[in-house]
Order: sequence, then C-alpha cells, then structure tokens
Amino acid sequence: MRAFPRHLLALASAAAALALIFSGSALAQPALPVGVFDLQKVFSDSKRGKEVKRALEADFKKRQDELKKKEDEIKKLSTELRQLASSGSAKQDDLRKRDENLKNKVMAYQEQLGKYNNEMRVAEEQKMKPLMDSVVKIAEEQAKQRGYILVLETQRSGVVFALEALDMTNDIIKALDRGK
Repeated sequence: MRAFPRHLLALASAAAALALIFSGSALAQPALPVGVFDLQKVFSDSKRGKEVKRALEADFKKRQDELKKKEDEIKKLSTELRQLASSGSAKQDDLRKRDENLKNKVMAYQEQLGKYNNEMRVAEEQKMKPLMDSVVKIAEEQAKQRGYILVLETQRSGVVFALEALDMTNDIIKALDRGK
C-alpha cells in the first residue's frame, strides 16, 4: 500500500478544520473564532520593525565593508601570484611562500565570515526578541478582546485564506506603533 503524501494529508486536514470552523455562509461569523496575522508585515510595516531592520542593516554593512577589504586583498595577492608564476622569473621558494600566504589569508577570511555570520544571527535574535515579545502580547490582548480562541501567524501556520475580519495584522501594527 502506498503512503499518502504528507503535504496532501496536511492540506486535507487544514481543509477539514476550516470546513468545521467556517460552517455556514462565507460571510457568517465563524463557529470557532480564530484570528490571524502576518508577522512579516508587522515587522516590515511597523515603526519598531523598521528600526530593528535599520539597526541590523547598519551592523551588516559595517561587517560587509570589513569583509570586502579582505576580499580585495585576497584578489590582489592572487593576481600577483598568477603574474609571478607566469613570468617564469620567480623562484620556487618565493612562489611557495606567496601561495602559503594567500592560503592563510583565505582561511582567515573564511573564519571571519563564519564568525560574522554567527554574530549577525545572535544580534538579530537579540534585537528581534523584544519586538516579537511585544507582538505576541498585543496579539494575546486583542484575541481576548475579540473573543478569539486561537490566533495563527499566517506564514508559519500555512494559512492560505482567512476572512479579512479575522486579520489582526493592521491592528497589531497600530498598537505596536503606539508603544504598547
């Protein structure tokens, strides 16, 4: 017997759940009130989200500039080594030393790139956590006010469609911008 593909099973399950939730006419209030919001839109459209993005971009730009200098140095050394090797006038010992120097520079660059990637990941987590905590708190408050028993983040939960009346995104952005 062939297994049912997981993505189709998940889609069928979601459709069944939505059918139960939205029984009745398409414009009727759902039997089980559910709210949704788009986290990416909250991050991209809110003042605090934009501030976090600018701060992260500034950090990234600084590190990117440092890496660009090292890349340029490596390219210059590589070009010099190729020219020296093709000229035929260089001694083998000199070529070997320059080649070793180039390899060391490349390894140092790769180590620094890995270090910067980790630092940027940590910085992003640190800067996004307070914003995310605020978004969750606001979503919880609004859900309680609206009588929602469940709130889904559209992208992570795979929501394909929700009635506009259930979308909390703009209200979350407004509350976030008010400093809640």
